[in-house]
Amino acid sequence: MNISKSKQDLWEYLSDVRRPIALYGTGDGADKIISVLERYGLKDLIAAVFASDGFVRDRMFHGFKVISYSECCEKFGDKDFIVLVCFGSSRPEVLEQVSKISSERELYVPDVPVYGDILFTRKFYESSKGSIEDIYPRLADDASRRCFENYISYKLTGNISYLEKAESDPGDEFELLKGISEGCFVDLGAYYGDTLIRYLNRFPCLNKAVAVEPERHSFKKLNECASELGSDITCINALVGSHAGTEKVSASRGRGTRALAASNVELKKTIDIAVITVDSLAIDNVSFIKFDVEGSEADAIDGAKETIRKCRPAMKIACYHRSEDVFAIVKKVMEIRDDYKIYMRHTRCIPGWDTDFYFI
Repeated sequence: MNISKSKQDLWEYLSDVRRPIALYGTGDGADKIISVLERYGLKDLIAAVFASDGFVRDRMFHGFKVISYSECCEKFGDKDFIVLVCFGSSRPEVLEQVSKISSERELYVPDVPVYGDILFTRKFYESSKGSIEDIYPRLADDASRRCFENYISYKLTGNISYLEKAESDPGDEFELLKGISEGCFVDLGAYYGDTLIRYLNRFPCLNKAVAVEPERHSFKKLNECASELGSDITCINALVGSHAGTEKVSASRGRGTRALAASNVELKKTIDIAVITVDSLAIDNVSFIKFDVEGSEADAIDGAKETIRKCRPAMKIACYHRSEDVFAIVKKVMEIRDDYKIYMRHTRCIPGWDTDFYFI
C-alpha cells in the first residue's frame, strides 16, 4: 500500500513552518478549520481571509475584513503565505480557481470531518493502520486501490494532488452496478430526489423505491420529484438509525440537523422526528441501497443487518463524513456478510467529499 511518506500531517507541518496563513472562504468550513488551528496553537498565524470574486462584499469574518485573492496578494507583497481552502465544491469553475491559486501559492485543502471530532492526523493513522491495511487487499480492482491510497494520503496532507489522483468518472458507478437485479431501491438521504432520478432512469429493473429524507424542505421537493417520476415510490420523512424511535433535531432549515442536536451548539428550536431502520421497512426484495445519511452511516448499517443478510443488496455507502468511516464501514458490512466485492470511488470534489464504497 503506497501511502504518503511524509513524516508530518498537515497540522504538524503548519506548526513546523509557522508561516502566515490566508483562509480562502468563510462559513462553517472556515469555522472548523479555525477551531483546529486554535487547538494546535496556530490561530495567531491567520493573517487574512479572502473569498471568490462576487462573494467578497463589505463584511467581516472572525475579525478580518473579507478581501479578494488579488487584494490578499497585494497585502502580503513578496511575503510568502500559505492558503487553506475552507469550503467544499464540485463546480468546475471553482475547482479551476483553486487550481490556479495552487499554481501560484502553497495551497492545502484541510480534511476536517463533516461530523465527529476525530481528525485524520498522523497519530490517528498510525493507531488505525492495522484496520486500514486490512481493508486494502479486500478492494476488488486497481481503481479502488488507487483511490484508497490517494484518499488516505490526501486526508493526512491536505494536498489536492492526491485527490486528483483518486478521481474517477461519475459514470463509473454504472458499470459497477450493472448487475443489479430486479427489486426495490432504498434511497437513504434522498435529498431532492436527484439520486432517485439517476438510478431509476438508469436501471429499469428497480421497479419500486423507498426514499427517506429527514429535512422537511428537501422532503417537500422529494415528494414533488417522486410524483413526476410516476413510479412505485414511497417517500418517508425520517432519520435513519440502528433502532426505530424518535429524536429531537434542529428545526432550522439545513442538512445535518441531527448532528447539531447531538453537539454542544445551543438550539433555539427543536422538533421531534421519527427514526426508522431499513429492517423496519420489511421489504423482501431489496436490490440496491444507497446510504448517504450525514454521518449516521454506521448506525444505518446496523439497522439494515437482516435486510443485508437476507437480500444481499448492492450498496453504495458514503465514507467521507467521519474520519473512521474509511475503514469502519467496510469492517461493519463484512461482519454481516463477507461475500461482497468491494469497490471505492471518488468523483471530482474538494475536500474529499463524494467518496463512496460500493458493495457488489
